[in-house]
Amino acid sequence: MPQKSSRARGAATQGPDGPTAAPRPPVKAAPPNPGPAAELPQAAPAAAQALERLHLDPAPDGDPPPPPPPPVTEPEAPAPSQPPLVEASSSGRSEAGGSLEEEAVRKLHELAEAGGEEVALTEEEVRANDQRQEDELCALEAIFGDAVVILDRKGGQRCFQVHVHIEIPDAIDVSTRLNYGDGKLKYGATSDADADDLDYKFRVEHLPPILLTVLLPASYPSHHAPFFTISTYWLDKGMISSLCRMLDMLWEEQQGMEITYQWVQWLQSSSLSHLGFGNEIILGKNDVTCNADKRACLDNASPDVIIPRMMRYNDNKHHEAFLHAIHDCMICFSECPGVDFIKLPCHHFFCWKCMQTYCKMNVKEGNVVKLLCPDTKCEVAVPPNILKRLLGEDEFERWEGLLLQRTLDAMSDVVYCPRCQTACLEDVGNEAVCSSCLFSFCTLCRNRRHIGEQCMSPEERLLILEKRQQSGQVQGDQQRILEELRSLKEIMKDAKQCPRCKMAISKTEGCNKMHCENCGEYFCYQCNCAITGYEHFKGSCVLFPQEELDRWEMQMNQRVRRQVVAQAHAEIHALHGQVHPCPTCRQPSPKVGNNNHLFCWACQKHFCALCHKSVPKPAQHYGPKGCKQHTADP
Repeated sequence: MPQKSSRARGAATQGPDGPTAAPRPPVKAAPPNPGPAAELPQAAPAAAQALERLHLDPAPDGDPPPPPPPPVTEPEAPAPSQPPLVEASSSGRSEAGGSLEEEAVRKLHELAEAGGEEVALTEEEVRANDQRQEDELCALEAIFGDAVVILDRKGGQRCFQVHVHIEIPDAIDVSTRLNYGDGKLKYGATSDADADDLDYKFRVEHLPPILLTVLLPASYPSHHAPFFTISTYWLDKGMISSLCRMLDMLWEEQQGMEITYQWVQWLQSSSLSHLGFGNEIILGKNDVTCNADKRACLDNASPDVIIPRMMRYNDNKHHEAFLHAIHDCMICFSECPGVDFIKLPCHHFFCWKCMQTYCKMNVKEGNVVKLLCPDTKCEVAVPPNILKRLLGEDEFERWEGLLLQRTLDAMSDVVYCPRCQTACLEDVGNEAVCSSCLFSFCTLCRNRRHIGEQCMSPEERLLILEKRQQSGQVQGDQQRILEELRSLKEIMKDAKQCPRCKMAISKTEGCNKMHCENCGEYFCYQCNCAITGYEHFKGSCVLFPQEELDRWEMQMNQRVRRQVVAQAHAEIHALHGQVHPCPTCRQPSPKVGNNNHLFCWACQKHFCALCHKSVPKPAQHYGPKGCKQHTADP
């Protein structure tokens, strides 16, 4: 069993989607984005020299490969019954603890052992190959950073893994045909679809990486190509075999040269187009056996495991990109990095300070039921786990208490004990028993239970308490109850009680369909009955009362408004005898100043104040041969 390499620069851990590198010294730190040798930091001269010796051209224009995820440290697992196959070192992400990584390394060593006899090399050729391999690994680490995992040597041969992140310009659809005919989810037939087959499609912007495991023999790169395996769980064996053959062709074109960088670059940029995946990736079952390459490794998982893994990887990369990007808060319009934002389940996000202020303000005001997303068009509630992060311990306890209180208040069969204020369930006889103090009371009058006796009404109880107050017998709680009953009496003069939670509600304007903000119940304001739609108003109850229609007509119709004003004006002048009756409708109309041309506010007709005749055309009525238009009243 190979031991840890002497080139190890730090401890390593195992990540969720593959090995994750531990931090390395600054001297070997890789730049965040791949680039040509001229863009490498000055602190890595060996990497720059290695790139120059490999004759690597600058990376093409376009988006660079996405950066690897940040290191994730997990608690140490108990020692397994068998030691791990290999351990990561150098810039490696983790110990090769995953089954796919272990299988790739195991198969790679088997291929190397069965690879045939080694070429006899001189000491100078051995030293030259060793130096070129060292430079190549240094260049790969500098370019791809933590995506490169250096494994332990076996028999003096270098071994490493590269997590190749495939470049996707925008996004790509992933589709498959599934079958659940025998009770187990599996891939369906690609042709002659069964009746039980189901076509499933989803869209991703990030694909899980392809694992390229490479073993460098002593005769590489002068004589032999590297031994390698390709591993992934979302491609079938035939597709992986096609990639293996393409890597062989690349080596045939550049024998004697360092080839691993070209392999990784080709897998990143050209593997999807080589497999015929232009705008859509089609997942299928692994039914290729005759042309399968021994270097193709895959995880024979069912589609109900592969598809969620692909979606989860895409979501994780999205979240990672969100945390590192700069966003605008739609409340304060300030720019902040993603780590300073709160992202809600509705995918709206706001900066931490605004969300904290918003939640604290609502909790302070007691608005816990309507604590929704700040977006005006969104009605998704802020989940409790986010509230717990935003609020302090005391504020979160207050929010929980208010929410429980509002929930209990909205329940029609929950009442409170008049002694200890504990929530109790009301039975059909308007009675309840407190579970805390065991007090049995009437839920109507809140006194001791009176079986067989009629309970008093609030008006009767108010009269009794007022008499007690006049005689000086009202004390403590009775005084408070008296004030509450008086307030309730005043409120109920112009208010109705919600038929569900008994909350007093007053209508200021609008229709008779009312909505209780406390419990969400809809009811008719005219008959106080609970309703669901508008069918109720086809009976004796009307949706809009006449006074509301008149008010709306007055507000929306300017002509009606002018009529009302003119009528009021005429009534004021009638008190002083300054009006003239209309010859058409006999309604009095005031004369303004000395103008004898009057306009009736009621019938909208023009008439003369002197002759009291209708005036259809003022130019023909007034003049030398007619009435004078301007005269003073006698």
